[in-house]
Amino acid sequence: MGGVEECQQFSDLHGYYKRKTEEIATTTALLAKYSDMSSVSDEDRTVLNEICSDLGKIQKLLAAINNDKNKLSHTLECNKVTLARLDILREQLKEQQENIPKYMPTKEPAKKVEVIVEPTQPQLDSKPQHCVRFDEEKKPARTRPVPSAGSKIPSKTKKQKTIRTTHVPTIEFLTTEEFKTLPKYMAGRIKYEQINSMIEELNTVTVCKYKIMDTPVNKLNSDNMRRYTRMTEIPESKETIGMIWFDIEDVKDFTSSPTLVHSFNKMVPLLRHCHRLRQVRAGKFERYVVLT
Repeated sequence: MGGVEECQQFSDLHGYYKRKTEEIATTTALLAKYSDMSSVSDEDRTVLNEICSDLGKIQKLLAAINNDKNKLSHTLECNKVTLARLDILREQLKEQQENIPKYMPTKEPAKKVEVIVEPTQPQLDSKPQHCVRFDEEKKPARTRPVPSAGSKIPSKTKKQKTIRTTHVPTIEFLTTEEFKTLPKYMAGRIKYEQINSMIEELNTVTVCKYKIMDTPVNKLNSDNMRRYTRMTEIPESKETIGMIWFDIEDVKDFTSSPTLVHSFNKMVPLLRHCHRLRQVRAGKFERYVVLT
């Protein structure tokens, strides 16, 4: 077999170095036998020079193999550390996936406003009412034909009844990073779960309020009529026109927990600090505008 470069397996490498060891032993024996180089023949001297050259190459190869072995050992240790970290991350991700809180921030799609068109005359076949959505593509306008002489002018159609549906934005839940940035004097003993539970209650309050505001007055029951009267008896200020807002009376009216109002007063500064609400004062009344 040739040099070490041609070795394909460990057994080949072992045999190569075994032969080289035998050559070294032979060389040592020759050096002991021919301690005086003057008595060495030219042929033996040539063999000795070749053996010395091979010994130099072997030393270089051994140094290179030792260097590669150290590099591979270091790489193996690094891979073991990386694998251990990946196992820890995998376990953490698995635990987080199994324990996702229900109050994670989510964005609800915008509600669509519908317009119900009532027919002017009774039809023979009962057909469902037509609903026109605002997000549909606009159809080309139809030209109204000009009546000819002697023809009857068609009666005017009734006005379309529009069902008003206010899009109520959702107050987004606080993230853990936002909660950690709150000043200690402001947060106090309030926990992360408590403030997100409060946000969930406030979302329910705003939805219930504007559901009553969008309902026609003649379809309200006595309790909702009382709420509607309370919500409309005080005119809106210029800061709340076109905005979604609520006040402390809405919180009292649409929540089941009596202690929620006390907790709400404590958490208002936190919600203002995190840009979830904006406090507006109108005379002696305070209103809270939902920020999106």
